[in-house]
Amino acid sequence: MTDKPLPPAVTFQSGADLLVELGIVERITHQGVRHIAENDPAWPFGEGRPHPYWPLANATVMATGPFLEFFRERERARQARPT
Repeated sequence: MTDKPLPPAVTFQSGADLLVELGIVERITHQGVRHIAENDPAWPFGEGRPHPYWPLANATVMATGPFLEFFRERERARQARPT
């Protein structure tokens, strides 16, 4: 875990890096985050969802707080599943 302040927004790449840095997931790539975004009905970003995407320069960004909360909840649910 890091003591540095969280960024206000993340891209798919910086979000993936932050998830690993914070220990929320062991490993994930920006492609993995995009796959989840495209396939998980609970994904909180995009049109008709609780949180918007924002275009910034040549990137798409998302608010960091909801991004991290989505993955924290997702990982809790995954860890609670019986194997």
